[in-house]
Amino acid sequence: MKYTYSAKTNEGQIQTGMIEAGSEAEAAKILKSHQLFVLEMKKEEAGLPGINKSLKIPFISDRVSLKDKIIFTQQLAMMIKAGLPLVESFMALEEQTENKYFSKTIAEIASEVKGGKSLSETLGKYPKIFNNLYISIVRSGEKSGKLDEVLERLSDQLQKDYDLISKIKAAVTYPIVVIVALVGIVILMLIFVVPELKNIFQDLGAQLPITTRIVLGTSDAIINYWYIFLVVILGLIFGIHFWARTATGGMVWDNFKLKIPLIGPLTRKIYMARFARTMGTLVASGLPMLEIVETVSGVINNRVYQNAFKRISKDVENGVQLSTTLDKQKIFPAMIYHLVAVGEKSGKLDYVLLSMATFFDKEVETTTSNLATLIEPILIILIGAGVGFVVASVIMPIYSLVNVI
Repeated sequence: MKYTYSAKTNEGQIQTGMIEAGSEAEAAKILKSHQLFVLEMKKEEAGLPGINKSLKIPFISDRVSLKDKIIFTQQLAMMIKAGLPLVESFMALEEQTENKYFSKTIAEIASEVKGGKSLSETLGKYPKIFNNLYISIVRSGEKSGKLDEVLERLSDQLQKDYDLISKIKAAVTYPIVVIVALVGIVILMLIFVVPELKNIFQDLGAQLPITTRIVLGTSDAIINYWYIFLVVILGLIFGIHFWARTATGGMVWDNFKLKIPLIGPLTRKIYMARFARTMGTLVASGLPMLEIVETVSGVINNRVYQNAFKRISKDVENGVQLSTTLDKQKIFPAMIYHLVAVGEKSGKLDYVLLSMATFFDKEVETTTSNLATLIEPILIILIGAGVGFVVASVIMPIYSLVNVI
């Protein structure tokens, strides 16, 4: 079988070509024996030399999931702990990784590290895959000489984030599906059912109730002017999206998210869990407090908290204790700065923070479970009210006509 490949030489030059081998693994082994680090390899289709049949979809193909990063981090930690050199670890991970885009990235990282660059510096070239938190923790492992331990801690952090995201998705999926189904049913009734009844009402010449006239008017508007509705809805969606990306709009939107009934308290607990776990992991990694605060500010995607972290960063830079400056910010629960003060006094700040993260994780789990229980009756009422309004508006005039006859 023939394979086209793209590889890097020891000097960092890109080399492409074709190789014949019994399997892809055998082809990769041959290239490595020639001191070539494979970046990409594809099997040639019979009768169509040089044509790549793989389909690459932008924003989908070039994507590395959180689960991919967890597996990568866990395996890298195990290999380093087992005494495998860093470059060889990456070469092994390249072959094991099923995500082709990530596999190519790992090969590039291996080449950079072999060229003498530090791992944290190399990872910094791929910000879409490795965020500031990941790079900071890896840098701390390089400085302390405990990269395997730091990576194990990092994989635990990523796994907790993954579990948290999964719980949130599970909590919001049900209400979203129900609401979409409700809207879909109402629209289908307005498009296909109501127009047929309209013809009956017109033939009978009956005086229609106001609710029926509203339903008939809405049906006509959707059927005849659907494109206007589409433009308005899309305009609102994109308008709110771009407004939320401005400084003023973003601050208003992020503040609003924290005050939504039921959702706001859950959002705050999620932020606190992420804050405590991230800071605890970084403290345990031995990073300076100022660098820790700056890194933590990037893992909470909310301008209200990001502005608070800017103030905290300035205070820490001026020598103010973390617990004292947290107390000045009104968006953190009282238990946060009280327990942080205990951690500072006892010298076990990392343990206290990680314990707080576990507490807030359980709070999030409890809240999401209760949220589903609370939302279910609300959704039933909404479904009944929406469908009932349309049905009642249609049945009322028919019932009136029957009574007259």
